[in-house]
Amino acid sequence: MLRSLSKREQPESRVVFVDPLDANAAFKYKGNSICTGKYNLFTFLPKALYEQFRRVANIYFLSVAIISLFPAISPIEPYTIWTPLILVVGLSMAKEAVEDYKRHKQDKEQNTTLTERFNGTSMTQCEWREVRSGDLVRVVRDQAFPCDLVLLASNLDDRVCYVETKNLDGETNLKLKRGVEGMGKVVDGGNAILAAMSSNKACHVECEHANNSLYTFTGNLDATREKISLQPVNVLLRGSSLRNTEYVIGIAIYTGHDTKVMMNSSAAPSKRSTVERGMDQIVLAMLALLVIICTVTAVVCGLWIKDESLDHWYMNTVVADMVFDPSDSTTVGLVAFLTSYVLYGYLIPISLYVSLEFVKVCQAMIFLNNDKRMYHAETDTPMRARTSNLNEELGMVNTVLSDKTGTLTCNSMEFFKCSVAGVSYGEGVTEIERNIAQRQGRILSAPSSAKAIEPGFNFKDKRIDNGAWMGLPNDGDIREFFRCLAVCHTVIPEGEPNPDTISYQAESPDEAAFVVAAKRFGFFFKTRNTSGVDVEEPSGKGGGVRDAHYDVLNILEFNSTRKRMSAIVRTPEGKITLFCKGADSIIYDRLAYGNQKYTEPTQAHMDDYAASGLRTLCLAKRDIPEAEYAKWNEGYVEAAQAMEKRDEKIEACAEAIERDLYLLGATAIEDKLQDGVPHCIAQLMKAGMAVWVLTGDKQDTAINIGQACSLIRQDMEMHVVNVDELVRQEADREITRAEFDALARESVRRQIAEGTNKIEALKFAQSGKEMSLVIDGRSLSFALEKEIAPMLLDLGCACTSVVCCRVSPLQKALVTGLVKDSGRTTLAIGDGANDVGMIQAAHIGVGISGQEGMQAVMASDFAFAQFRYLERLLLVHGRYNYKRIAKMVTYFFYKNLAFGLSLFYFNLTSQGSGQIIYNDWLMSAFNVLMTSFPVLALGCLDQDVNQRSCLKFPRLYKQSQNNECFSTIVKLGWAANGVYVSVINFVFVFYLIHGGEADSSAGHVFGLWEVGTQLYTGIVITVNLQMAQMINYWTWIHHACIWSSIAIWYACNIILSTTDPYWSTYSYTIFHTSVGPTSKYWAGIPLLVAAGLLPDLMYRGLRRALYPEYHHLVQEHEAKHRGRGESKGVSAPGAETGDLESGGGGDDGASPPRRERDDRLARGGVVGVGVGVGVTASPVKPGTLTGATPDPSSAHHTPREETTSLKDYLDQVARGAEEDPDDEGFAWRPRPTRETGIRPPSQFSSRPSSRPPSGGVN
Repeated sequence: MLRSLSKREQPESRVVFVDPLDANAAFKYKGNSICTGKYNLFTFLPKALYEQFRRVANIYFLSVAIISLFPAISPIEPYTIWTPLILVVGLSMAKEAVEDYKRHKQDKEQNTTLTERFNGTSMTQCEWREVRSGDLVRVVRDQAFPCDLVLLASNLDDRVCYVETKNLDGETNLKLKRGVEGMGKVVDGGNAILAAMSSNKACHVECEHANNSLYTFTGNLDATREKISLQPVNVLLRGSSLRNTEYVIGIAIYTGHDTKVMMNSSAAPSKRSTVERGMDQIVLAMLALLVIICTVTAVVCGLWIKDESLDHWYMNTVVADMVFDPSDSTTVGLVAFLTSYVLYGYLIPISLYVSLEFVKVCQAMIFLNNDKRMYHAETDTPMRARTSNLNEELGMVNTVLSDKTGTLTCNSMEFFKCSVAGVSYGEGVTEIERNIAQRQGRILSAPSSAKAIEPGFNFKDKRIDNGAWMGLPNDGDIREFFRCLAVCHTVIPEGEPNPDTISYQAESPDEAAFVVAAKRFGFFFKTRNTSGVDVEEPSGKGGGVRDAHYDVLNILEFNSTRKRMSAIVRTPEGKITLFCKGADSIIYDRLAYGNQKYTEPTQAHMDDYAASGLRTLCLAKRDIPEAEYAKWNEGYVEAAQAMEKRDEKIEACAEAIERDLYLLGATAIEDKLQDGVPHCIAQLMKAGMAVWVLTGDKQDTAINIGQACSLIRQDMEMHVVNVDELVRQEADREITRAEFDALARESVRRQIAEGTNKIEALKFAQSGKEMSLVIDGRSLSFALEKEIAPMLLDLGCACTSVVCCRVSPLQKALVTGLVKDSGRTTLAIGDGANDVGMIQAAHIGVGISGQEGMQAVMASDFAFAQFRYLERLLLVHGRYNYKRIAKMVTYFFYKNLAFGLSLFYFNLTSQGSGQIIYNDWLMSAFNVLMTSFPVLALGCLDQDVNQRSCLKFPRLYKQSQNNECFSTIVKLGWAANGVYVSVINFVFVFYLIHGGEADSSAGHVFGLWEVGTQLYTGIVITVNLQMAQMINYWTWIHHACIWSSIAIWYACNIILSTTDPYWSTYSYTIFHTSVGPTSKYWAGIPLLVAAGLLPDLMYRGLRRALYPEYHHLVQEHEAKHRGRGESKGVSAPGAETGDLESGGGGDDGASPPRRERDDRLARGGVVGVGVGVGVTASPVKPGTLTGATPDPSSAHHTPREETTSLKDYLDQVARGAEEDPDDEGFAWRPRPTRETGIRPPSQFSSRPSSRPPSGGVN
């Protein structure tokens, strides 16, 4: 048999023989040694170099460095090109090497971990890397599994074990795994079983090939003449650990990189920010410019050599080589092109990528990860930036797509109400009902649901509490309802089987809440074993209790497709009963026709529960005749043993048995909103973000939760898209499935078109009213079809908020992809495995560390514990990071244009000869030493307004959201500024400062290198002081970086001037003997700097004075309060981490009375205008600002408008007469005009700024 199997070239399944002599060698299965590193000693150099030179800029610099090796072509020494290139590439490669070394170190620790395997006679210790497929392995308590194992047995009598999968999927609750049926009891350490299996040469496991599905497994164990079906519950996966079990024995089936955890270790989808993609476009544009000016230089040089060089007899070009041969102008032009290609290379900033990576890592590791305002003390969960590539993308989010359960809500389920036998039970008002009532101005007198009786249980109703249900006329149906709660689940009990001390390990909070509820009603689930579950339940109306054992015959598990779970059990009365729980739409479709008592009242109760924001689930049962079950079970066992399409066959069997159900009732679970969710959503919407909630809840539940969390407001027009009536007709068999599909598709198309017409009508009426869209899962399945999807996208993007209910995980990902493909920047946030697709599909994925494990976190780009932290992540960090990175990138190209074009101008002056004007070393040091440190400080620390203002005025976010700091106009503006600086410096130096007259009283005239020093000095000081004009937030670090950069320039000159000519080349004795002592040099510097900076300074000042923007207004307001002595401190760099003591805290830093005043001022609108320096986009004209932003707690509030002219306001400021009666703020609302209709944020805070006075604004 082995020979025949081994000859298969492509076997249909994986066959693993149980043989300590390695009978599986012929199959060449992978070993158990793993390697997660990208490189080894032999591949590091080629692979790392390949990674570095995938960047266009690095390829360019490499080509320049290669050309520089040819002295006839290169105008500069090769080492001045190779040194910075090797430095930049070497640093990146060193970082890669360190990270890869850490991976190899972790791999070695795992590979050398000890375990036990059977050698034919006994257990012996071995390292993990020595384990092979087919080995019999024993794992002891608290050890990790070395590979994927089929569990044969454990030391426990029922052959079960408890497994922790925290390192696999992040879930901390223990999972129950079962040994293979028929292995018998383990004695003597399992040696008897091991010997018996290893002696059977035909014993083997036939299973599916290695794959990455953690939750599925298809296989059979052939240990005897009968095949034993293997299920996922029989498999122990590498990455999980053994708990609460002394030892287990298993067969190694997948080893090393074939294990499921390793198959899942593929890299996450590559995500790049908008700014980074725009930066690539700038690099390509600079390369195009480089080619153009190189071509111009080549043409000039070729023509001059051909037509004019002979007139200059002293050059003796008649005997020149090919570089300046008058008879071959084509070759001369080509050489000139290559020479210029090397010389003008400073247009491309070689240090840009390294600087960006450094800044992004600082932003992520220092500011994001250490932000105390995003630390959740209750769960000890800090903020975690899992990537630094998307820091600036956080400032450009247009659409937030959110899960509901566990993301907006706590996912801490409490049994709150229930409908049993057509009667509704349960008292109290949910938190969501109370929130909705408050927003509608109503007062509820009913008791609150705030405090739970027991974790998972918050139910009160004396009609059925304390056994009172046994006196009701329908007590039989109530008993079956509670039995279903106690039996139909996969919960694992832990601890002593005592109602007061026992704890339950459940796969979801809902399951735990059901079991706790059953216990409170008298049906105490005590233990679980291989044969079934033991429940302590009431014996009758006499009040006694009995221990009842339910044989669990089959479990039909829940998944997102089935939306139900069933347990087939043999009751203590000997009946075979199927208990089923699931979504109402699923259960109602499977009810027995004409034999139902409670369908209508139960549906009405569920509608009421949904309106209260409760999660509903239907419970049903069916008694199965013995003969029917026996026949069905034969088909089920056959399906369970099938190697192909096993899941489909099992699903078909489930459909066959889950029918003709009898409805028992419904449960209602409360999942309370997280703290701060309504305020956070209101802030995001004020910032211009659309919020989409994708939930599996019923429509009414989703709508009410949307209302409770400010997603749907009273002043909004709500448009609902559903096909409920068609669903009912299909369920009543009035229409066929084909008719339903056709009618539903047309209905969805029509309803979406109606929604679009509503939007157009609202815009035409200019009412300012917003609209929200609600669409259910059935409608969404049609709306996502190719023909209708564009209509849905247009409608959704026009709405302020969208709620998609009854959606599957796949639909979440599809909706996210639809919005993403429209060009809008998307952020998806969720907490469970069903949100992973959505998180990976979005531009930015955020994971919530919640009750559903860590799958979402592990797939995310950023992770924290509470939804409310999203406000700070986007409005503070996202906005700061975007503006910093955008200014950093544009400044890089500005300074390189200013420097690189000066070389071009001089080369043209010298007829394209390739003559340089700067020292080689100084040219290489321009990007590395002279201008790099200030831009790093800007990228890490700059703030245009303080953090309180970012949160208080969310409309400030729109500047980054609209990409106004990195738009084409802004980039062209910076390019023009760079060209201007290069021109003005070159013209002033060559034709004004050193125009030909003597440069010293001794009659000395500056030569080439002295003039080059003057030109270099002007450019270095100008670009560094340009940075000073850009900085809004001055610290000692900024001062140190800017002034030290200028000092480094002079230090380099002094060093080179006094260094041996072999190293200093043309700079020898230039500075300290010629340039330094000349007063004309020092007098020319202020002229160059003033001329270079004045236009930008004037533009910033006029822009701010005449066309102020939102952040200008906030800055003036902050400055005013600082001037009144209200600032309580100066923000330090650490302030961005949320440390109030450093002066940079958030809203919590103010006292309650002050917060009340701030809120009132926010509603009234506090704005300031003044004159300063700044460069921004999308101006707001004076006199066009009006209105106020609604209070966060009342998003539909419409304030009274007041108008004051800008001139009157400035007069008030001059007189100091603008103060509020509270002496806490001031207000200005310029008159609206019809010209622009632009409205700035008017909810400006009166809280004093913690930011120090700035030398300039953005």
